Amino acid sequence: MLAALPLVLLPVVIHLIHLHRRKPVRWAAMMFLRAAQRLNQGLTKLRQYLILALRLLAVAALILMAGRPLAGGLLGLTGGAPDTVLLLVDRSASMAARNVVTDQTKLETGVQRLTEAIQRAYGRRSHLVVLDGATREAVEVIDAAELVDLPRLQQTETAGDIPALLEAALDYVTTQQTGRTDIWVLSDLRQSDWSPGGGRWEAVRAGFSALPGVRFHVLGFPELPEEDLELQLERSGMRVTARDAAVTLDLTLRRPAGPPEVEREVPLRVTVNGVTSVMSVTLRDAELRLQGRELPLDGAVRQGWGVIELPEDADLGNNRAAFVFGEPPPLRSVVVAEDAEVAAPLVAALSASLEAGREYSSTHLPPARSAEIPWEETALVVWQAEVPVADSATGRLLREHAEAGRAVLFLPPPQEGGAAFAGMEWGPWEQAAGEQSVAPGTWRNDAGLLMKTRDGQSLPVGELAVRRWREPTGEGVDLARLPEAALLRRSLDPAMAQVWFLGTLPTTAESSLAREGVVLFALLHRALEAGTAGLGRERQRLAEAGALGAVEEAERWHCVSSAEVAALPVSERALHVAVFERPEEDGAVRRLALQRPAEEDAIEVLLPEALEGLFAGLDYRWVESSVNEEQDLASEVWRTFLILMAGALLVEALLCLPGRVKKNEPGGAVVA
Repeated sequence: MLAALPLVLLPVVIHLIHLHRRKPVRWAAMMFLRAAQRLNQGLTKLRQYLILALRLLAVAALILMAGRPLAGGLLGLTGGAPDTVLLLVDRSASMAARNVVTDQTKLETGVQRLTEAIQRAYGRRSHLVVLDGATREAVEVIDAAELVDLPRLQQTETAGDIPALLEAALDYVTTQQTGRTDIWVLSDLRQSDWSPGGGRWEAVRAGFSALPGVRFHVLGFPELPEEDLELQLERSGMRVTARDAAVTLDLTLRRPAGPPEVEREVPLRVTVNGVTSVMSVTLRDAELRLQGRELPLDGAVRQGWGVIELPEDADLGNNRAAFVFGEPPPLRSVVVAEDAEVAAPLVAALSASLEAGREYSSTHLPPARSAEIPWEETALVVWQAEVPVADSATGRLLREHAEAGRAVLFLPPPQEGGAAFAGMEWGPWEQAAGEQSVAPGTWRNDAGLLMKTRDGQSLPVGELAVRRWREPTGEGVDLARLPEAALLRRSLDPAMAQVWFLGTLPTTAESSLAREGVVLFALLHRALEAGTAGLGRERQRLAEAGALGAVEEAERWHCVSSAEVAALPVSERALHVAVFERPEEDGAVRRLALQRPAEEDAIEVLLPEALEGLFAGLDYRWVESSVNEEQDLASEVWRTFLILMAGALLVEALLCLPGRVKKNEPGGAVVA
């Protein structure tokens, strides 16, 4: 359309043609009017020039509006392509929500619209780089048309971490000296992905505010899918008796959107060791918890794998769960504490048998003897001592223990200070006023260590009396809170998902945890059970980059539950819910099940005010979109030209109005 810009001269051409069409005729009476006109000639010419300029502007605005230019900056009118265009793409499981008409997910729709916008606005004039939320590795792209089929922009079943993605972008912009940079963020604005209350945002804002020429564009898809069901596997195990064996599962089926009162039969497709069957359940409310559901095993089968799937709906990212099973290992735990009074109730609770036929054992060791811990055989370590520094021998062993999928529960040590672990550390000791105590005000009972019991009853967490505590601080998810402090916090580090900080002790001076032992018993045994995921030859981990190890090790794992996952590049296989097998040197088979992170099922989204606060002080623009609509990411640009054209025509019309007629004397008039 820019080729039509010479048409701007059309009003001038019409004016010249109009002048040459008239033939001048001398008329004596007009001589007096011409003489009077010369007195006002300057103002008349100025008005004529203004009218002509406004007509030129109106035609130019019409042409530019029809061309629909895309540009960044104030009102999208500053123009010019940046040196670098950086795409930050959220590939988390929640981005799989789709439009049932077009069959496109949020991720596919967003990538397609970004591709069209980049091709129109920048072409190949800008250096195009992609950073995806799953791997956070920079990939250079020559042509924007390649984005649609780029493997790094395909759907995954991992968790999102927008602050970490922005930190990776800041590092790239700083080290590569990218010049003027436009950063596009594609996300569904889930709060769990953005962590608005985390401490990393201040550093991100400070880092980008120091870089000139960086602009942010957030393309968000905040709407929730309709008629969606989500499946979450909370625990898997195995029951073995002399007569038979069965896989035991704790499942939760939720309906995050739609009318919860509508009763619905839901068929669950269950595959165990390659054999598929259908299990039907009835969903009457917004949530259905299936605790201890058993899947009988045939013959002498004592190990294997399985997958549970929901029927296809509007969101395929939360429809599947994978598990592995084998004969349950002994449930061993170690309590590291200097004070025997602290260790006694912990050892007693962890030694008590919860399931018939399973071996439970717990040992108390002082911190000086922590080297005696049998790390490979221990499911849970309760650490009530100073947190060791990361580069110490004990710190490395604790980290390796947590990264292997086993559990660590930290309790506050008596001494102040200490190092951080898994992104969390201890605050100072605090105490309730006088002889009083405080009780937890909020806690999560839908998942985690304090979730409801198998019969749907809530734990009496609100009845606890806490007198002294140390608040766990840092990056974590609060599972229980006192009125003004966190009481139980889980690590946000995906590699250490089984790490918790409990802010009080089971002693009389600190709390009523030991006296009212239901909460303590449930909390410890759930942590112990979670730690068994890192024992034996059957392991369960979260789907994330590196879950299968380095490239050489990942190539040894073979996907047995999905042909689609098996066909993916090695670097992409660990990003999906699936079961993998690896032969060992002794002829045995090691199995690994990758799960979708539970936080991806949280449906809370960021409000515009919260998003504006996260980008406070930065050049940022928010574009809200939907998978059900087709909109241009720069539609407001042509609207601006439309407004400009209308304004030019309006002012031109006002200037063309004839002058007012003033009455001079009775019976006569002159033209003003």
